[in-house]
Amino acid sequence: MNLPKRHSGRRHDRACPDCAKEAAGAADLDADRLAYMNWITTQLGEHGWAVSGAESDDQGPPWAYSVGMWLTCQTAELVICGIPMQNAAGIINAIGSRIADGDEIGPHDELRDICPAPLAIRPVDLSWRMTGLFTMSDEFYGFVRPPYLQVVWADRNGRFPWEPGFQAGFQGRQPLLWLPRDDNPPGPWTRLDQAS
Repeated sequence: MNLPKRHSGRRHDRACPDCAKEAAGAADLDADRLAYMNWITTQLGEHGWAVSGAESDDQGPPWAYSVGMWLTCQTAELVICGIPMQNAAGIINAIGSRIADGDEIGPHDELRDICPAPLAIRPVDLSWRMTGLFTMSDEFYGFVRPPYLQVVWADRNGRFPWEPGFQAGFQGRQPLLWLPRDDNPPGPWTRLDQAS
């Protein structure tokens, strides 16, 4: 289906309301989930996509991802892990605006002018779709599973998790989504399906 590309002349919300509810998964949140889905569709209509995710909690680090870019921009959705939700939403919106304006951003690209730390783009392995990482995307798209690209951030020295010398204090803060889930070290990211 060929849909027109959206242009980014609009401002995007920096964070979604009550994002932590997504990770909760409680059955009594049906009304809240419906309201949240309505918020997502409103954002998609106004801006071209929404940013969903989860704040940091006892279950694990925060993450954020786009919902709607695949539909409105005909490009992979974006996910970023391990940084505060508000910052992650800002990064996704900045990259999304570029994509909506016609920039082609894909796997193995590096972006050095979005935020102080360099960012790398990696494809997300399909095995991660079986976790609770993309709950609202799965609910929005139904049986369709659009591709995702991970936005990977570098440490304070500009090194990525796969490079020698990556700061030990940042190890495990973002999963290696381009690898199959079972190839990642055990941690909160590989237990997402148990938390949802």
